[in-house]
Amino acid sequence: DERANTTLGSLSLVQPSMNDLQKQSEARHELGATLAEIPGGRDLVEWFEGEPDFGDAEVVSLCLYRDGPSLLRIEIEHRGKYAHVVFELTAWVDASLNGFSHQNVISGLQLRRADNRDVQVWEQGVGCQPGKWLIELEPCFGAYGTIRADIARIVLESAGDQACSNEI
Repeated sequence: DERANTTLGSLSLVQPSMNDLQKQSEARHELGATLAEIPGGRDLVEWFEGEPDFGDAEVVSLCLYRDGPSLLRIEIEHRGKYAHVVFELTAWVDASLNGFSHQNVISGLQLRRADNRDVQVWEQGVGCQPGKWLIELEPCFGAYGTIRADIARIVLESAGDQACSNEI
């Protein structure tokens, strides 16, 4: 293993290897390309001035609505700028979220096309249309998990607005 170990008193830190850093860079590049496919995604990539990095971002809310778009709101910081990224979720929303608390820092966000999923018998009668996108919220402290949905658009908001409303 090419990782360097550093000891500070009784705390041992493992520094990422060059291979780990390369993988992180490739993941950010892939995320930027994927975001560009979604309305509003290019604006987010421009806000980041290149490859987006959701490390240390915080999940502020996940608001599910049966009569309109659901919203995933994430607070981000980049080079002293703060904003909320709002994913407007439509279609059938599959959410598996763990650890939501007073603080919900994620170590990263992955976005990719979702694989096929079986539609259960009890879902067929209500018109289940599984979403096309899979959002993975990588764990750090608090909330983590996956959300599968269609993403109608991505909106950048001022970081001061944290209301849980289905209006953007």
